Amino acid sequence: MKRIKYTTLLYWIVCISICCCCMEQKTAAATLHDYNNMFVRAAQTAKKSVVNISIYRSKKDAQKNSYKRAGYASGTIISSTGYVVTNYHVVSKGDYYRITLYDGTECELIPIREKKYLFDAKTDIALMRIAIPGEYGIISVDFGDSHELKEGEWVLAIGNPYGLHQSVSSGIVSSKGRNDIGFADIEDFIQTDVAINPGNSGGPLINLEGRLVGINTAIRTITGGYQGISFAIPSNTVKAVCTELVKYGRVRRGWLGFLVRQEKRSSNDEKYQVQVISVIKNSPADRAGIKKNDIIREVDGQQVNSLGEVVKLISSKPIGSTVDIVVGRNGKLYRFRMLLQEKERYQAMQRVLQYILSRYGIEFDENAASGDVVVSYLSPMGPGYQAGLHRGDVIISMNGKRVRSLDEVIRIYKKSHHRIREISVLRNKREVAIEIE
Repeated sequence: MKRIKYTTLLYWIVCISICCCCMEQKTAAATLHDYNNMFVRAAQTAKKSVVNISIYRSKKDAQKNSYKRAGYASGTIISSTGYVVTNYHVVSKGDYYRITLYDGTECELIPIREKKYLFDAKTDIALMRIAIPGEYGIISVDFGDSHELKEGEWVLAIGNPYGLHQSVSSGIVSSKGRNDIGFADIEDFIQTDVAINPGNSGGPLINLEGRLVGINTAIRTITGGYQGISFAIPSNTVKAVCTELVKYGRVRRGWLGFLVRQEKRSSNDEKYQVQVISVIKNSPADRAGIKKNDIIREVDGQQVNSLGEVVKLISSKPIGSTVDIVVGRNGKLYRFRMLLQEKERYQAMQRVLQYILSRYGIEFDENAASGDVVVSYLSPMGPGYQAGLHRGDVIISMNGKRVRSLDEVIRIYKKSHHRIREISVLRNKREVAIEIE
């Protein structure tokens, strides 16, 4: 009798174990299916907001105008009125664009403020606007909060690598707040291991809810193809920049008026510090008392050790706000509070200076102490940077003519038929001649 009871008990234990195993397998299968569907739903949600941008450069000959393909890019529709965000470094390669929606429908561009597109070179963002065909229901992407992204979080990239329409790839967030990469002047990149390639630039980086958390911008590569490191502009930055472009036609930024460089603390030290190399005359920094050779220690209570950190912290603040800066000078610490103001000096020259920035990627300013003209900004994609100019270079001459002020830069530029052929600069007490065109 006991033997029969034992056999019966063993039988039920085996049956229960088999049932539990089956239930676990079904649960695991259901969980995997649900997890897979999260990726599918996210991609399907965002794909309709992604456009393919074919970039052409016009070429004039004796007979007619012709167009040569200059590259591919992606774009992301961010509003129901047809605004499309992409990267400046790709659209700047051409002057004619063909925009194709997710279903193959081609769209015409609508000028924005009488321009083909608006752009902010310092963040590598460009804004286009497309004409919505007929009764077409255009679908804009939903913005997510890039500040809430976590390292290790799954994300998807959608775009047109090498012109391949509507491609999707996935990966995780590797890091946030990457700067000093060298792709843009103001950098706060999201680093991922999502596979992107030429043509992905301007396409969305989305989370598993299908919301925009970044705009794919660049890869770190030796071969020119994907090698495991990709960078995206955070969605919060994209939203702020595009809002400024739509409202003002440009991005208004607070200006303090000092130039800095990053250097090692000593020859034997691997750590860096940020040193003031020039202070612009009559700027907030000049009036507050910032001096050349000051070492920037803190910005708004946050310790800084790199140029990228200083630029990111200051540029992220709105005009009219205050910035607290702590500097080291002769072994002592000094605290300064300055008001962020939009740069309004030289208003009569802004049109010409803006044209120089747009064409050559060079921004000039005057040193407060000496009155010298200095290079205050260089676009990484501009001819000035590529020719070998450095931020902080002191301009000695331009096109063979002596330069002593910004007025002389403007005068020489106009007399040279709006061309910069050659610039001589003073760098580390050495004169350097640089050919631009």
